Amino acid sequence: MSTASALVIEFAKSTQNSCMCLGIIFIFIILFMMTPLNSFSITSFVGKMVIVLLLIYILWYNTHQTNKFSNQFNVNIFNGEEWNQIKTNVLCSYIFSAFLLVLALSVIRKMF
Repeated sequence: MSTASALVIEFAKSTQNSCMCLGIIFIFIILFMMTPLNSFSITSFVGKMVIVLLLIYILWYNTHQTNKFSNQFNVNIFNGEEWNQIKTNVLCSYIFSAFLLVLALSVIRKMF
């Protein structure tokens, strides 16, 4: 297996892990923010802190893996070169990271 294909497989697995963790976080969001557990202040606060910490970890992990992937393939999104599938994957990963940041900020806003 070549190095390039190994990097693509590693990037795909890291994206899969990020999405799986996000699914778990959605369950926590439903559990701690949309159920009667939200009325208990200590339980709600601890649950929201766990959600925020997991979101920040996934944000860091996804951004780290995307930077590693784009550096290995010398991907520059704003370069005038031809657009290819690797650039699309990197751009979508950065958009996913922005979504995670907005979600974390939204949960933080609900905490106070």
